[in-house]
Amino acid sequence: MAFNYQFPRIGNVDTALHLDTPVTADTAVAGGTITVKNEAGADALVIRAADLISFTNSDYAAGTPHAVDVTLTGVTLAANLVYSVTVFAPNVINFFGGGRETGAIYQTRTYNVSSGATTPSADDLKDLFIAAIAADSGAYFSAASGGVGILEITAASAEAGALEITAPAGATTADATAFVAPVGKVSELEAYGLSAASLGGTQYHRIVIQHRKLIRSNAVSGLQVFAPVNSIVFIQDTGAGDTAQALLEDILDGSYASSIANAAKYLGCPEL
Repeated sequence: MAFNYQFPRIGNVDTALHLDTPVTADTAVAGGTITVKNEAGADALVIRAADLISFTNSDYAAGTPHAVDVTLTGVTLAANLVYSVTVFAPNVINFFGGGRETGAIYQTRTYNVSSGATTPSADDLKDLFIAAIAADSGAYFSAASGGVGILEITAASAEAGALEITAPAGATTADATAFVAPVGKVSELEAYGLSAASLGGTQYHRIVIQHRKLIRSNAVSGLQVFAPVNSIVFIQDTGAGDTAQALLEDILDGSYASSIANAAKYLGCPEL
């Protein structure tokens, strides 16, 4: 069964753009203004250097699906009891009912098992849960043995997000494989309204720039106020993309201003 995932969006995004074939001239600082061009060569992001607040620079990462060990050896075991495991992942969405923004509960899966009149061992309980999960066509994760009395649950994709598991009383949970969030995949770019058809690659660096921007506000009638916003630049993970990413990072962290000529570009005044 195919599953749909929705990346968590960075809040208050003002601009999102991508560069598939970046060149040095795409990014520049002059006259106190930082400019980043889009793929068509037009100015897409223009920020006054004085308005920069912060930035994060992330390389492409495929991500690592989360795997969790549920140790059942501490569970009180008895005949005719029902044991329950619930699995939740924040990025799995219901195609027809929406995702987290609608409160849809499609992504939560609960498994109730019992050995009936036979008192189970921790291994028996583990096997019952493995069988129940294997029989669920709606499960976006798999289950296997992680050792004696240990149920190991692994997400089908890193895009599902970090698994949250509610285990029977007495059980403990621990990461078998730590979750690593994907960065710069096409599905992430689509979350910001960038069409997959317009993209020339599948792997992108991601630079998030927080800066001040003048916006209209009812708090000040007829005037504008400064508000912090985020702009995102996705640069294709190629040799040229690595160079473009390094240049933009140097401009944003100020190291590009190491010479008098470049410092003057930040200040918007002529070199003395």
